[in-house]
Amino acid sequence: MGVPRFAFLVHPLVPLARRLQGLRCGSAGIALGVRAGTDPDDCGVLARLRYRGVEGVIVGVPMLPTELLADQERALRCMLRAVQIAGPVAHVGLGSVLSVVAGRGAALQAACGIPVTTGNAATAWAAWRIAERVAAGRRVGVIGAKGSVGRALVELLGAAPDPQDLGEFEVLVGAHTTGGMVDPGRLRAGAQLVDVALPPTLSGPTPQGVTVIAGERLPLPAGWNRDVWGWVFHVVAGYGPQHVYACLVEPLLAVLEGRTEPWQQGRSLTAKTVVVLGEAAARHGFLIG
Repeated sequence: MGVPRFAFLVHPLVPLARRLQGLRCGSAGIALGVRAGTDPDDCGVLARLRYRGVEGVIVGVPMLPTELLADQERALRCMLRAVQIAGPVAHVGLGSVLSVVAGRGAALQAACGIPVTTGNAATAWAAWRIAERVAAGRRVGVIGAKGSVGRALVELLGAAPDPQDLGEFEVLVGAHTTGGMVDPGRLRAGAQLVDVALPPTLSGPTPQGVTVIAGERLPLPAGWNRDVWGWVFHVVAGYGPQHVYACLVEPLLAVLEGRTEPWQQGRSLTAKTVVVLGEAAARHGFLIG
């Protein structure tokens, strides 16, 4: 296969992001907003990156979160096409809602015959370390504790699962699968929300005095290379030009570690897996500042 490679599949969170993806991939209909972009052939390469001899191909699936959840068979067909577009790869990673549809990676792996990892292990690792630093010994509440990331965080942080009274907590972690689940008014003044949900946990604007912290944003390590579109992707996707979200790093770490199985798939995620992935991340230069 030559240079070891992985594919990372993403989707737009809002219509404007879909139109930008259409512009990048040369689809005038999607760029102008006159086509939805739910056909498998609407998928396209958004960017490429390289780190420590491994190449990553970021492929866009232009379906919005509601569309992915409503038609999971179509979502699977689009994801399979996206893997094919990426070319020969050793691992596939899933971003945002793509990680929870069509069997949470299992159906795509069965269809393409390549290990598919959801990104949840890396997300949990980053959120754990960031929340641990923010909490500084204070008690933490986890919103979305029934999901795989949330369950792991409850164990790793010794946190309260899905507390009824969010106002009791100065530090919260948002780990709900699809986000937009919490009325901002339920948070106390001065609260800090470490958020890994995409779309975000809060259903409205952040209240004055509440701080929302990106819960899986990692500083780019030395030696991280990207093409021009890679720079644009980091900015447009909300990563910022000098950061990368942990879920993208998960398939990269799988290739660097020579794994033949995904870090995480389906609903199960153990605290031990999160710890092991974190150790691998540190070995390969990823640190949480």
